[in-house]
Order: sequence, then structure tokens, then C-alpha cells
Amino acid sequence: MAQKLNGEKKLCDRELLEKILSIVERQEKLPPPAHEGGHRLYDNKSLMEKLNIKEKYLKKLRDNGYLGYSREGDKYWYTQEDVDRFLRRFHYEAFAIGDELPKQQGGGYV
Repeated sequence: MAQKLNGEKKLCDRELLEKILSIVERQEKLPPPAHEGGHRLYDNKSLMEKLNIKEKYLKKLRDNGYLGYSREGDKYWYTQEDVDRFLRRFHYEAFAIGDELPKQQGGGYV
């Protein structure tokens, strides 16, 4: 049963990372906001909003070394480079052959 839970947990982490990547890809298509010095800088709140994640998951990413950060006292800061590096690390290329998606019939794909 423990193996099943680990498998489910890994699947959930994978799905969450894919969701984060899709959100960031959509946001990258928008024109970049003007920032002082030309650098994007995020605190915990703004990064959680950007990635649509909770504080506990953000802490897990930091603690496990997946996401770089700077720290001053109890305040954490993330650069766009930190976020991009994290997303590249968990990026998976599409593996389907061809450009066409399968045709959907009824409730499933054929």
C-alpha cells in the first residue's frame, strides 16, 4: 500500500509541475512588466500567485533544493532566473509523433 501512495504522490507532483509550466508558458507570452533595473523579483506571495501554489509547496521546493532563492531575515526573494532554472529542470519534451492530436470520439480518444 505504501508503494501505491508513493506512486500517487509522484503522479500528483508531476501533474502539479505540468500545471505550473503551462501557467508560466502562458504568462511568458504576455509583454513583460516594467521593473526597476529590468529584473523580475518575486517574494513568497507573488511567486505563489504566479505559480498557483500554496506556501507549504513553495517551502518544499526551497527546502529540497529545487528552487533557488535569496533570504534576508524571514523574507525570501526569487529572481526570474531562479524560476526559469526550476522550470527547465522539470521540463519534459512532447513525445507524440506527428503534429496532429488524436481525434476525440465520445468520451475518449481514438
